Amino acid sequence: MSKDTTSGSSRRTFLQASGGITLATALAGYLGESAVATKQREPSRHVTELVDEMTLEEKVGQMTQMAAGEISTDDPAETLRKYKPGSLMYLTSFDPEEVARTSNKLQKAMVNETRLGVPFVYGIDSVRGDNNVAGATLFPHNHGVGATWDADKAEEMATVTSRVMRTTGTHWNFSPVCDIQRDPRWGRFYEGFSEDPFLASQMVASKVRGYEEETNGYKRTGASIKHFAGYSAPANGNDRTAALIPYRTFVSSILPSYAAGINAGAETVMVNSGSLNGLPAHASKELLTDILRDQLGFDGMVVTDWHDFYRMIKVHGFAEDLKEATKLGINAGIDMYMVPAAGIEGDDAAGYQQRLIELVKEGSVSRERIDDAVTNILAFKEHVGLFEDPYGTPSKVSDVISDGRDLAEEVATESMTLLTNDGTLPLDSGSSILVTGPSADSVRNQMGGWALGWQGVGDTEPPATTVLEGLSDAADSSTSVTHVPTGLHEFTNEDDVRRAAECADVVVAVLGEGPYAEEKGDTDTLALPEAQQRLVEVVSGTETPTVGVIMAGRPRGTDVFDDLSASMMAYLPGTAAGPAVAATLFGDANPSGRLPFTWPTGTGQIPNLHNNYPPDEFNKSTNVNPPQSHETPLFEFGHGLSYTEFEYSDLRVAPTKLQQKNATNDITVSVAVKNTGDEAGETVVPVYGGRDLGQVMYPQEVVVGFERVALDPGETKRVEIRSTILPLATVLGDVFSRGELVIDTGEYWLSVGDLTETVSVV
Repeated sequence: MSKDTTSGSSRRTFLQASGGITLATALAGYLGESAVATKQREPSRHVTELVDEMTLEEKVGQMTQMAAGEISTDDPAETLRKYKPGSLMYLTSFDPEEVARTSNKLQKAMVNETRLGVPFVYGIDSVRGDNNVAGATLFPHNHGVGATWDADKAEEMATVTSRVMRTTGTHWNFSPVCDIQRDPRWGRFYEGFSEDPFLASQMVASKVRGYEEETNGYKRTGASIKHFAGYSAPANGNDRTAALIPYRTFVSSILPSYAAGINAGAETVMVNSGSLNGLPAHASKELLTDILRDQLGFDGMVVTDWHDFYRMIKVHGFAEDLKEATKLGINAGIDMYMVPAAGIEGDDAAGYQQRLIELVKEGSVSRERIDDAVTNILAFKEHVGLFEDPYGTPSKVSDVISDGRDLAEEVATESMTLLTNDGTLPLDSGSSILVTGPSADSVRNQMGGWALGWQGVGDTEPPATTVLEGLSDAADSSTSVTHVPTGLHEFTNEDDVRRAAECADVVVAVLGEGPYAEEKGDTDTLALPEAQQRLVEVVSGTETPTVGVIMAGRPRGTDVFDDLSASMMAYLPGTAAGPAVAATLFGDANPSGRLPFTWPTGTGQIPNLHNNYPPDEFNKSTNVNPPQSHETPLFEFGHGLSYTEFEYSDLRVAPTKLQQKNATNDITVSVAVKNTGDEAGETVVPVYGGRDLGQVMYPQEVVVGFERVALDPGETKRVEIRSTILPLATVLGDVFSRGELVIDTGEYWLSVGDLTETVSVV
């Protein structure tokens, strides 16, 4: 659970006479906290004085983000004086010390050679550790972090990331992703934490707190919650295509993770590159001002994604030209345009700045809007300490670059999710193990995208231990490990693999996907490539027990599970893939990961979510039971096996009755958890909530709280979880209602395992 960062005196409840709750208050409940009144921060005197002193050209410069590579390091002052950029992005080297030196050289020119000496803020996507510089630890991608159900670990990873970033002279992290997982065809599925709004919100808030940990009186780095909002629900599953989301779903499922990031103090928001309900997100004043600022209370800085004014023309067919797109975006609420050089005619820093200046002078964009944007930008810079110390420390890079190695192994190990097991796992010592499959010895595959390259590892490899290396290192002297490699999309050595499998006691086949990011990862199938399906057929046909380890950015596998003796989802585990997988397979670590998403049988089931509205199937006349899906997923949300067994008993909920005016209050859920098996183990205890009848339909279930607990064999502990029914707030009314979120009167249920208690709202 997230930490309670609010004081008792600051807690307030905002229920309207109708029973409705303000959006910011209702969504604050996803942090498991009592509702917090959102208070806008006033800009400092230093910021307001700077805004007053700036010329229009200097203000437009602050609203511009360029690529660092566009600035000559031989004579940076000339270009910096010309464009006066508020921000730079992209690193110019994989060498972290060189990054720090370059950042410092450019920053000194910005501070010393421009009229007002306002530092630029240096931004980059450090989404899983500082994945942009050689030597840095790469943590599991977010879907693996979600599988840990461990928000504290998420915060620790973000703290490590911010330390490395600040040392290298980068101050702004385009992370965390708040997009809810709704469609595994989407190429960015692995960048989200979960399909469940509560679980995702816990992780987002923790990441923000870690990135923005205060040091020396300011935040070490600034977080950017992205991509606001609805980006992860494209109607056809393709990146940056149109999303069509009902308002009731939007406010109860899509917005909570963003509200969590805002409540945790996120300094910036990055906007959805796609369109939402017929309008490009970048052109929506309702989205970027009315909802984001006025309702959610965000008072930070809003940045576009990559060249997204241009997308209004070429992708969305919405704006006539770049000038109109600029006007629409700035007036909607954009503060800074991400316009690094990309060879797009006219859409560069010079063209953007000229267009925006013209728009202001002709009155199409008000000077007040410009001043608001620049105030937001300068306040962000102040909060991350750029006016005090904008520089990196090259001499300290070697001290921090390898931070987080042990943490990476802990997180990767916690994420390992045992899907099936006929008793083959854990592996016995003294056995002969054949390791095969395309990802057994591939650093690229265990990393995935965003790993020293947008599309994954290139010539420079991050620190990593492969699964083959991990198994070989962990095997005792009586255990033999043999390796026969195969490809992602080719299987040309069937005979070699078959012979090796026949001679082995067990086969470990490491399967999955190669690296990808964004639209290059869109897919229309959840089956493994044919070559890998054939690999599983061959080894399982030898009757040698076969363990499948899947490394992928989404649920991949479908029918291969029928041929596997055991299977484990390893996600994209990063640097510590080898020791994490080995410890779990050998039983040195008892698997405790739980799926943060539903694993469908194929794309025909999409969307297949645990919080879908019921029913999944029309009730048949012969079916006397409540309707269940005729397309039951391969593995349900929250699925995860263990080498031991856990038993729940004595579920208690307090209070069991709430006045509607107090429906935002916390609820304590406690349950006795016993390890009834023979092995020590750790498990996640999730609390689900729902409502069977009401004025509108409710999701089949939602997560309302969770906790991890470690137990020795035979040990029992009472686990106490602070919960709330705010994740069940909904919009009442008919199909097109846009009313307030409401905790309606009536009966709600909370469950842990098979145990259920009722909470009444009166």
